[in-house]
Amino acid sequence: MVQNDDVEVKLSELKDLTLRAVCNCGFETDQAAIIAEVLLWAQVRSNSQGVIKIPAGAVAKASDAGQPVVESDSPISAHINGHKQYGMLMMQLATTHAISKASAGGIGIIGFYNTASSTGALGYFAEQIANKDLIGIVLAQSPEAVAPQGSTEAVFGTNPIAVGVPTASGAPLIIDLATSAVAWYDLVEAQAAGKPVDANVGYNSSGRPTTSPSAILEGGALQTFDRGSKGSALSLLFELLGGAWPGGAVTGKLASGNWGNLVVAIQPGVLGGVDAFKQRVSELCARVKSARPAPGVPEVLLPGERSSRLAAQRTAAGSVPISNRLLSQLRKAADALGTGQVVQQSDVQRQPGSELSLATRLTHPEFWNDDPYNATAPPMYQTSTFRQLSAVDCGPYDYTRSGNPTRTQLERQMAEIEGADRAFAFASGMAALSAVLRLCVAGDHVVAGDDLYGGTSRLLEQVAPTLGLTVSNVDTTNIAAVKAAIVPGKTKLVMLESPTNPRMQICDIKPLCALAREAGATSVVDNSILAPTFQQPLALGADICMTSATKFIGGHADLTAGILAVKGAALAQRIAFVQNAEGAFLAPFECWLALRGLQTMALRMERQATTAGLLAEFLVAHPLVRKVNFPGLPGHPGHDINVRQATSGGSLLSFETGSVEASRIIVEQTKLFKVTVSFGSVSSLISLPCYMSHASIPAALRASRGLPDDLVRISAGIEDPKDLLADLRQAMQKAVHATGENGHAPGAVGAQGTGPAKQQAVPSTAAVLAPAAALP
Repeated sequence: MVQNDDVEVKLSELKDLTLRAVCNCGFETDQAAIIAEVLLWAQVRSNSQGVIKIPAGAVAKASDAGQPVVESDSPISAHINGHKQYGMLMMQLATTHAISKASAGGIGIIGFYNTASSTGALGYFAEQIANKDLIGIVLAQSPEAVAPQGSTEAVFGTNPIAVGVPTASGAPLIIDLATSAVAWYDLVEAQAAGKPVDANVGYNSSGRPTTSPSAILEGGALQTFDRGSKGSALSLLFELLGGAWPGGAVTGKLASGNWGNLVVAIQPGVLGGVDAFKQRVSELCARVKSARPAPGVPEVLLPGERSSRLAAQRTAAGSVPISNRLLSQLRKAADALGTGQVVQQSDVQRQPGSELSLATRLTHPEFWNDDPYNATAPPMYQTSTFRQLSAVDCGPYDYTRSGNPTRTQLERQMAEIEGADRAFAFASGMAALSAVLRLCVAGDHVVAGDDLYGGTSRLLEQVAPTLGLTVSNVDTTNIAAVKAAIVPGKTKLVMLESPTNPRMQICDIKPLCALAREAGATSVVDNSILAPTFQQPLALGADICMTSATKFIGGHADLTAGILAVKGAALAQRIAFVQNAEGAFLAPFECWLALRGLQTMALRMERQATTAGLLAEFLVAHPLVRKVNFPGLPGHPGHDINVRQATSGGSLLSFETGSVEASRIIVEQTKLFKVTVSFGSVSSLISLPCYMSHASIPAALRASRGLPDDLVRISAGIEDPKDLLADLRQAMQKAVHATGENGHAPGAVGAQGTGPAKQQAVPSTAAVLAPAAALP
């Protein structure tokens, strides 16, 4: 409800304003995304740790900020020197580390110090931990603001604490509070709105009680939440645990700029079963809710319940109330420095409301790395290290494993065209999928398709079990089967391919991702066959999109690379940690090759898709062919779904002859098709998957999944389709003559290959070959 001078603002607009404003405070785009998410989490809950922090000056990058350093490390703990890095970024880093250590060893204790900036709403971080079925405890030290019992002088910080506890009902219990009478930013908001605070909240600089927020802020002090000994004792306790223990200053905190913080994650299973604990938590919460209300109280609420309801209502409505004054300040902050990026804009300026086509955006990315020479092609930074400003002042890059400007350019462009919050470039598609698998911990369950790329199948069947993971392979074209395979609370990853490789099946991405989301699982779509040119899984609800850049992004068979495009700053931060920690990053030269390939990707893929449609038409009519798998054909079972979620059937197809020998001869007798694995090259490729790309899958398992040994896979290139069709015809003619296979009457093919390709307008085969040669 809008009150006083509040106005309703669309969440999309508020997110955009917040992100731009944070960028203008000196942060990189990926850092700004994390900070903005923390601020917005608080804002939709009417938590004072929201966007008010921006105009209040609490969001700023320290000029002397360096790289955090882990000073001591063990399987269950880490002690980190924050080196003046921004508090929210450090808190996210600590949370990620705590989750990782607790998942592996039962408990994770991360303390960091030497930061002097806001850590934001601690409930945001406690919720992340609880969502992993861990107990989260987060404490933050802050400068002098609260008087101990019996004093009017500020000694303690507001010392917030948040606890997150998983429950059996789905949403975790989040307790988020400060030990002061009100939060510091409640005072800031009241001052900005020109409103008084309640009596008995604080003192002015002379030690007298006041209702003026300005008087408290300007040298005064807050009282503890109970104005008594218990509140004072808890303030001292949290000051010791959250400040003194991690190494924060105990006196002169504001002057020293050294505040401590603590993040603890605990596996409930260390004291028994996790599920049993979650059930007891839910039962206790239910008992609290059922308690007899006091007179005039309509309902007993759990801690955090009111704010969670607000967040759900506002998210569903798509808007949030905000004071007109604060909105005006936020808009000024967002517009102060234009884009606020650390990279320069390209020569194509985006106009509000305009939308350039993908082909144009591939050649004119929204941002370029800052380059003093204004090169028209992306420069390549072929270096392993970067010279620093001094022994204590670090620049934005230090070691190429952790970051390189060429990789930054590629990752930002991929995030732009995928509609992602962040993208990551890996040394291969399998390295990218391996990083995704690292999101799981021992005991987790993975649901995946039953028609997968051979490397993915090998990863899930041979590597995943060594990590303590269980995998269920199901027919992902059957939504009910996927739903039945998902185990709420246990399934953490749902891995999809559409189209699948090599049978070219289509799964309905949107409802499958919704099922994963409802179960608390992360959804991942391998989009290598269609790439962002023809399909964008993140827009369909996927959390992660994996694209093998070896294929259409590189496009010339001279690059091996994989891209992860990720929605959500917290999820992206976890992938970033794995990328840096395990080192499977894409090297600068390969990043440069990918950037070059992106410029022509749309042009190449459109030509290849046109040719694939012609090849499919030809194969459908050939008497040697029993079945054609190509989603561009109207007779394909997934054709209608593919039309709804993609703009093309792509350029990969497969077909069956019913004879392994006939298929082998076709593959070997082609002249223009290169006999090899992979796809997406400018050259047309042909293979027998069961003997090549999918040979690692046991024969019995292939048979059970409907993957026949006679299956031939073709990747259409950019050659003249007339030449390709003539080459394929002569190879098939030789197969007929050598094997004596009579095939069947033309047109009597399997259900997946009847009729011409209609999804993308293409010239008919006859037109390309006119005058057409007689079929064998």
